[in-house]
Amino acid sequence: MATLAQFSRNIRKRGSQVENSSKRIVQEVSKRSLRALVNGTKVDKGVARSNWRVGIGAPTRAVISAYVPYPKGSQANGQGAGERANAGAAISAGLARINSLPRGPLTTSVYISNAVPYPKTAFPAGMISAALQEGRLVIRAFRVFER
Repeated sequence: MATLAQFSRNIRKRGSQVENSSKRIVQEVSKRSLRALVNGTKVDKGVARSNWRVGIGAPTRAVISAYVPYPKGSQANGQGAGERANAGAAISAGLARINSLPRGPLTTSVYISNAVPYPKTAFPAGMISAALQEGRLVIRAFRVFER
């Protein structure tokens, strides 16, 4: 039978695990979700992919131009080196923001948003759900709250 001192130690240990893991979990969920959102976005000129942006503490509402613009009238449809460049640049920028979370326990929110006024066809059905499922996989992998 556990003594009060053992119980107290176990609770402090569990609290420390939760505190230390909360930031890592949020970072990993955010990274995996960001990749799924960027790569799942249909491509015309790279603007929609380029505008998956990460905000710390508040969503980013500004719209930017494509990192690697397509020629006027282009219909890239996800093909070509330029689109890999837009996806890579959007992911890199987002990862840098996610990695910039301050040390210690998590005290703020991470937002992944896209403010481009595109028709729903730019974002295929189920794309957001698929990104959230990616995040769930990360949470299951951590298993911090089990036992």
